[in-house]
Amino acid sequence: MTTAPDDVPGSVPPAWYAAQIEANGNRLDQQAAAEKRAEKARIAKANGHADAKPNGKAKAPEIWTPEITMTEKLIVTPPVRPKFVIDGLLPTGLVYLAGRPKGGKSLLALQMAVAVASGNPLWGREVDAGRGWYIDVENARWRVYDRLVKAGIDTTGRAPNLAWSFEWKRGNQNALTEALDRMPVKLLVIDVWAKFRAPLDRRQDQYEQEGTELAFLARVANERAMAIICVGHTTKSDIGDVYSQIGGSTAISGGSDALFVLRKEADDRRVLHMTGRDVADSRFMLRLGNDLQFRFMCDADSMVSEEQMRYLRLIAKGAGFQRPIADALGVSSAAVSKMTQRLIEAGFVCRPSGVLQLTDLGQQIIEAEQ
Repeated sequence: MTTAPDDVPGSVPPAWYAAQIEANGNRLDQQAAAEKRAEKARIAKANGHADAKPNGKAKAPEIWTPEITMTEKLIVTPPVRPKFVIDGLLPTGLVYLAGRPKGGKSLLALQMAVAVASGNPLWGREVDAGRGWYIDVENARWRVYDRLVKAGIDTTGRAPNLAWSFEWKRGNQNALTEALDRMPVKLLVIDVWAKFRAPLDRRQDQYEQEGTELAFLARVANERAMAIICVGHTTKSDIGDVYSQIGGSTAISGGSDALFVLRKEADDRRVLHMTGRDVADSRFMLRLGNDLQFRFMCDADSMVSEEQMRYLRLIAKGAGFQRPIADALGVSSAAVSKMTQRLIEAGFVCRPSGVLQLTDLGQQIIEAEQ
C-alpha cells in the first residue's frame, strides 16, 4: 500500500484510503498474500520435485526413469536415420538461416518451402515432398503475394501445398504443437525468429532464454521428422568466421542442427555458407534472378574467373578444339592448352574422344549465368 503524506486516520480524505484498500486490500490481506507467496516459493517446482497446487498444497513428486540402452542392442537394432528434406542440403531438425537485412534470406527460405511443398527438385537435388507452413511475421501479405507471382506461382497451375500465417502470439509454444497436430508438415519456416520467440527478459540470461526456445523447436522438429528453418539476422561486424556473425547468443549455434549464412557478394550473387551435424561444410555460389529465384552456379570454393567463363561460353557453343578457341579469344594455343587443362582439373570441362565438352557442373554454371 502506498503511504499517504501523513498516514494518520482523518488527516487525508477517506476516499484515498478506500481507493488503496480496493487496489491492494487492507494490511491483513496484504500480509496473507505475502505469506502465501512465501509458501509457494518454499515448494520446489523443478523437475523431480514437488509442485504446487492452486490451494498451496504440494502434490506427489514426479518420478522419471531414464531409458537405458546397451551398445549391443544399439548396434543390432540401429535407429532409423531421418531422410533429408532436401537431399544433401536441408536436413531433418532445426536449421538457422541468417543474413543481412534485404540480403535475400527470406527469398531463399521461400524457395526451399515451395520446392518441398510442390515436390520439385531444388538445384538438381531431390526433395522429400510434403506440406509446408510459412509463418511470416515480418512481411506484409501483399509483399508475399508479389514474390509468389514473380516466381511464377499462380492458380493456373498446381499451387504448392504451402500454408501461411502472418501473425503470431510470441512465445506461444502450445499453439505451435496443437497446429502441427492438426496439420502435420514436412517443412516449417519461421520468419523471423526474433519476432516469434518469447520476448527476452533483460533481467535473465539471454543464453538460457534463447537456448530454451531453440531446444523446444529442435525437439519438435526431430520428434516429427520435419525441418524447421528459423530466419534471423547477422551482425554488422565482419570480425571472426562467418558463423560467429550470427546475431544473438551462442545458444543459436549450439542449439541448431545446421547453420546457414547467406552473404551478398554482388547485386545478383550470394554465397550460402553451410555447416551442421549432418551437413557437410560447404559454400554455394548462387545467382538471384529477376524472378526472385536463386540458381546454383557452383561450389564457391571452385569459383570461375571471368577469363574462365569466356572459355566455358565458347565450349558451350560448340568450340571443341583449341584452335577455334585461340582464334576467338586472340590468344596462343599454348595459353588455351593451359587453361583447358585447369578447367578439366576443376571439373568444369571434359575431353571424351579428344573433343572439349562441358561437364554437368560446367553446364550448371552456364545455365545459371543465362
